[in-house]
Amino acid sequence: MQKEKQRKIRTNKSVFAIKTLINCGTLYPMLLLQLLVVALLPHAMHAWMPDVRPDLQPKQDKIIAKFLGNSTDCFKILAYDDATILVGAKDIMYNITLDGLREISRLEWFSSDADRELCALKGKRETDCHNYIRVFARLDNSQLLLCGTNSYKPRCRHYAPATSELSAAAGSGQRYEIVRDVEAQGLCPYSPAHNSTYAFAEGQLYSATVADFSGSDPLIYRENLRTEQYDLKQLNQPDFVGAVERDRYVMFFFREISMEYMNFGKTIYSRVGRVCKNDRGGPYTLSKSWTSFLKARLNCSVPGEFPFYFDEIQSITPVVESGSSSLIYAVFTTSVNAIPGSAVCAFSVDDIMDAFEGSFKSQKDSQSQWLPIQDEQVPEPRPGKCVEDSRMLSSIAVNFAKTHPLMETAVSSIYGRPLLTKVNLHHRLTTIAIHAQIMALNGEYYDVVYTGTDDGRITKFINIPTPSQQQAANTNTGADKLKTILISEMQVLPTSVPIRELVVFSKSNRLLIVSDGSILTVPLHHCAHIVDCLGCLSLQDPNCAWDQQNHECKSLVAKNIKLGTKSFLQSLNTTKKAAAALCPKYTRGTIMADGPHIGGGVGSGVVTSSIGIDLVTAQQPQAVEDLGKKFHYTKIGVQADAGASNTVAESSIATVEVPTDNVGDVDPSTGVSNDYLLNSFSDDNKITLHSVDPDELMHSLSDPFLSQATINEKKIKVAGKNLYWALALITFVVGIMVGHYTSRRMCKATSLHASHRNHFTSNSQFGVKHHNTGKDINLLMNPNHYSNQKKPNLDLEKDRSHECKNSTENLEKEIPCKTSTLTKVKRTYI
Repeated sequence: MQKEKQRKIRTNKSVFAIKTLINCGTLYPMLLLQLLVVALLPHAMHAWMPDVRPDLQPKQDKIIAKFLGNSTDCFKILAYDDATILVGAKDIMYNITLDGLREISRLEWFSSDADRELCALKGKRETDCHNYIRVFARLDNSQLLLCGTNSYKPRCRHYAPATSELSAAAGSGQRYEIVRDVEAQGLCPYSPAHNSTYAFAEGQLYSATVADFSGSDPLIYRENLRTEQYDLKQLNQPDFVGAVERDRYVMFFFREISMEYMNFGKTIYSRVGRVCKNDRGGPYTLSKSWTSFLKARLNCSVPGEFPFYFDEIQSITPVVESGSSSLIYAVFTTSVNAIPGSAVCAFSVDDIMDAFEGSFKSQKDSQSQWLPIQDEQVPEPRPGKCVEDSRMLSSIAVNFAKTHPLMETAVSSIYGRPLLTKVNLHHRLTTIAIHAQIMALNGEYYDVVYTGTDDGRITKFINIPTPSQQQAANTNTGADKLKTILISEMQVLPTSVPIRELVVFSKSNRLLIVSDGSILTVPLHHCAHIVDCLGCLSLQDPNCAWDQQNHECKSLVAKNIKLGTKSFLQSLNTTKKAAAALCPKYTRGTIMADGPHIGGGVGSGVVTSSIGIDLVTAQQPQAVEDLGKKFHYTKIGVQADAGASNTVAESSIATVEVPTDNVGDVDPSTGVSNDYLLNSFSDDNKITLHSVDPDELMHSLSDPFLSQATINEKKIKVAGKNLYWALALITFVVGIMVGHYTSRRMCKATSLHASHRNHFTSNSQFGVKHHNTGKDINLLMNPNHYSNQKKPNLDLEKDRSHECKNSTENLEKEIPCKTSTLTKVKRTYI
């Protein structure tokens, strides 16, 4: 009984609290605020999405050729030229042609049975216990160097071309024989999934990988030199993504757990490490240690008072000669447990070298912060410099380089900001390739950037800096105005397949795309997909220009168009409105294409323009086909000709666009503009027409590449949907306000609690704060004991505990006095 009474008291208190909120008018603002938050939440999420959209939206791209394997093959590009590609895979190295991706030859290398059994005993899966070819190099003596994982027991082999007799006996194709077979610990990774890299420079192999089965001993290795084992200051759980040879140095790009941030938490930073090619190790006991290894942080961040960093490097390009600068482009991402974001940054090789000339960074003890070292504390010769014989260096200089590998200054990206940022919940960038120094019609050169994602997409973009930004590139000023033009975004692989590598073949106009189990090629540009002038100029692709003579969107690279020609149009760094002003003005006309059979002059096809003159009487099917290529069809219809003979089945009507600029040059004899139609029709104007298939034309119109109208219709649909939701929200808010006002007027006279509240507030000038009993309050409010207010006073003194029952029946009696259906539901539920 006691528990039941306490439950009723709690229920009555809850009911009274809700009644008070309703009567005081505070519940409605709370509900309205919650509704506004829910309505605006999608718009807040949209603010994280990319601020640039490509004109060519994701669509299955045209695939030129494919080379298919299994998802467990783990394809890796080892070497390539303009004709062939060497691909490392499971137990095989393929030699395939770029044209058609056909296999020319293969070199097979299987793990021994003993190695596979040992791999299985170590707990690895069957797919891991194979030999994945990961390293390839051409030696000076015409031999080949191959290294593979060999079932978690890496090995390297030297191959030499076989003798002519053996090759003739074996058939066509070059054959090789094994010259040397050695262990590859420190040269090749144990697993194909491990992030490792290498560079072959001046006859020596520089590798960055792990040296043990568990992957806990990372190293940068060459011959007998390596980074210090288990030294977290040099390498702390790194993931290597690329290596570059430059002048006297070899640079390695990787990400690792930051030691300088350990006192504040755990985070990952991107690094660039550097060693000298002529490093021979230190003196005495330091003969197997690098004397020149240093590293610096790579800064790829969005500038501001509190910069937003993309800290995890994923892929790099080789050195790109971009005008007077040597650049390295790289892909960065946020952490896996952060908001999914990706960025593309470019770094100058000169800026990287300058960072290694700055101050060193050091920590006094494990509890201290990392601070720069004074110049007078740095020994001579300066650690990290390439010297003639490193074995002659002092032990102090070698130990200083070993204990102080980190530089104070971070390498800033050019323009001080990313070239592209993408915040997308569905994919991240994985790899990058550059089509360098494409010359546009204005004489400027642009680097066209291709990036791959982990859901099978290719993103293509360029950057257009202003002249002031080009001057301030090294000072990192004016970077906020750097314009990113996202040209296209194409779906080339299934959404579940990540893109691992990209290679640009500029001579053959192809982009090579590599995944774990397939290799394919697609075109570098999509100029032919655009059929109208505005679409071609709006694309802002330096590869593409609009041919005013043939009315086609053509590739400047493929056609070798001369610079400065007036017959081509191109618009970069402009708006669509400005691009539309460059295109010729068109007026609309009509093509009437007859059915399968046309008799005499009845139902013959006529091309007319809106200025009221007959341009051509068409009776040849080839002319209509050529005309369809030169004009943009915008309206299709089918109608029957009642006045024609029975043999005339139907006629197709297509609206075309005729340039008004050439109307004044009409030939009086034919009624045809000589400049525009370019002698496409015969002098007697007698050509035959076949019927145009409406379904085929409608299919072409639905293609987003072939019709600009489709894109406009999509924009209209999106705008209509947004307007619909806005009107719905306004209607809902107005309904709540009207309901609130109506309920207040209905319940004002009947609510007993409202009546008491009015009595309390009507005489607030007394300033009395008593809340003990209703009797005391009413005595202060009305000192006349014989007035008409005795009834409420007596009513307040009366025991009303029997009315505070927790029953739905009592609540339903009070519901008609309340404001809205939402309040009724809440009261009934409580």
